[in-house]
Amino acid sequence: MISVRHLLFFLPWLLVSVVQAAEAEAHHDKSFWGLFQLSAPVSYILLIASILIMGYAIEGVIKVRLGRLAPPAVYAQLKDAFVSGNYPQAVQICAANPCYLSRIVQAGLEKLGRGRDAAEKAMGEVMAKEVNDLKSNVNYLSVIGVVSPMVGLTGTVIGMMKAFATLGSSGASDPSKLSANISEVLFATAFGLFVAIPGFVLYYVFRNRIQTVTVAVDHQVGHLFDDVPFEQLTGYRVQDYLAEGAGMVGGAPAAAA
Repeated sequence: MISVRHLLFFLPWLLVSVVQAAEAEAHHDKSFWGLFQLSAPVSYILLIASILIMGYAIEGVIKVRLGRLAPPAVYAQLKDAFVSGNYPQAVQICAANPCYLSRIVQAGLEKLGRGRDAAEKAMGEVMAKEVNDLKSNVNYLSVIGVVSPMVGLTGTVIGMMKAFATLGSSGASDPSKLSANISEVLFATAFGLFVAIPGFVLYYVFRNRIQTVTVAVDHQVGHLFDDVPFEQLTGYRVQDYLAEGAGMVGGAPAAAA
């Protein structure tokens, strides 16, 4: 599978290729910075878009990891608490270790006394919110991928307008006057594609990664709640036992002293 690191590694090489192609079309009389300046402000808009892509990619690499969404140590502690029926302790573990896994588990624990359906509904709502938060910035990669070619096309149209204006004023006898406008047209188009293609690729990579990781965490949540005796916990409020400092024994509230 293509990783984000590989894509980021090849981005500079793609940029070099675009620059070389643009310079070749401009008869090697324009540097990258010169072509960049020619197509401003379109170039600056696309530059900002490329920086955003890099930022979202780095953020995605950091955030969309199983070890971050469901730290193994937290899962192990929660599993021990569920096995022993110590649900107040499980809530305390969740509160002390906020993450994707703990927030979902805590939502289910707070609805234990209302039955399995209520607990699953509460966890489902939290799951949806958490997944939406994970996808929020990743979705911007798709937006940038769609908008960038249009921005580049705008630069192309502006360049063509200038080229035809030059042609109309000087005629076709002096093609050298058209070179700057033609370079602008080619550079704006190439720069727009250069930004759009990685944006789309990274969007699908992270979208699939989010789906894979969240499904794995959902399975962990399911394993934790599989053996919870909801029938024995009707009316149970874990908040009450947290306030009283009482524990749980064998899946049922500890007997009052």
